[in-house]
Amino acid sequence: MLKDLGSPSRSTSARSSTSTRSAFRSAGETPLRSAGTPREIRRRRSVLALVILACFTLIVLDARRSAGSPLEPVREAAAAVFGPLESTATSARQPVDNLRERFAEMDRLKSENEKLKKANEDLTRQLDTSDYARSRAQELDKLLKIAPQYTMTPARVIGIGSAQTFSHTVTIDAGTADGVRTDMTVLNGTGLVGRVVRTTQGTATVLLIGDRNSTVGGRLNSTLALGFVSGRGDVAGTLDYKLVDPKARPKVGDRIVTWGSSDNAPYVPGVPIGVVTSVTPNAGALGSTATIKPYVDPTRIDTVGVVTGPPARPPRQQLTGKGS
Repeated sequence: MLKDLGSPSRSTSARSSTSTRSAFRSAGETPLRSAGTPREIRRRRSVLALVILACFTLIVLDARRSAGSPLEPVREAAAAVFGPLESTATSARQPVDNLRERFAEMDRLKSENEKLKKANEDLTRQLDTSDYARSRAQELDKLLKIAPQYTMTPARVIGIGSAQTFSHTVTIDAGTADGVRTDMTVLNGTGLVGRVVRTTQGTATVLLIGDRNSTVGGRLNSTLALGFVSGRGDVAGTLDYKLVDPKARPKVGDRIVTWGSSDNAPYVPGVPIGVVTSVTPNAGALGSTATIKPYVDPTRIDTVGVVTGPPARPPRQQLTGKGS
C-alpha cells in the first residue's frame, strides 16, 4: 500500500524552523533579521524625504537675510542664549591665549638676542684683529725708520719672564731657520730691546737691556761722551749710566744711543737706548751716575726686529792729505 509522499505537513515545517533556531543559538550566531515589511520601508523613506525638504526650506529661508525672515526670531533667541556663553568662554580663554603669545614673544626675543650677541662678538673680534694688524704694521714701519741701513728679520714676542732660564728675557718666534744667531741686536720701533743669547730652529731667547747681567756701551747724543749702561733688574727696566770720563757730567734730558760693538755684535751703533731722568754724584769718587728711562717698555714688547745683516752702504770715501 503506497503512502502519501507529498509536501511536508505544517507541523513538520514548524519543527524544522524550531530546530534551525536552536542550531543558531547553540553555534553562538545571531540569525539574520528581516529588513522589515514594505510598509516600514516606505515610512522610513518618507521621514528621510521630509527631513531633507525641511533642511532645504530652512536654507532657502535663511538665505534671504531680511528683517522679515521667519528665522530671524530664532536667530535672535539663539544669539541671546549663546552670546553670553561665547563671551564668557572667550574671556576665560583670553589669558591662556595671552600666555601662549607671551611665551612665543619671549622665544622670538631670545632668538634675536642670541643673533645680536653673536653679531656683536664677530664685530668685536674683527675690530680687535684690525687694531692688532694696524698696530703691528705701525711697528714694522717704525722698525724701517729707526734702522733703515740694516737688514732685519721681523719677529713677534711669544713668551716672557719666569718661564725662561734668564731673569729678564723674552722669547721670539724667529730662530736659526730665519737667519737668527746668538749675539745679534734686537730692537723695536722705539729703541733697543736687547741681544740674542739662545737660539733654536724656530725660536730665540732675548736678554733685555734691563737685566742685571746686561751691559751696553752708550754714547751721549749731545757731547758724544762714552759710557756704560747697565740694568737694575726691575720690572720697569730702569737703567744706570756711568761715563768713562769721570769729569764728564750728563744732564737731565740727554739722550743715550749705542756706540756699537766689533763686527756689530752684540750691538750695532746708533740705536736709541733711553733718556737721562736724574744725575747722582758718586759718593767718595769722581764722576756721577745717571738714571736712564729706556725708550722700550719691557712690559709692552710685541713686534721686534733682529739685525741679521750689515749696513747696506757704499764703501767709505778715503781721506787724503795734500802733498808737499
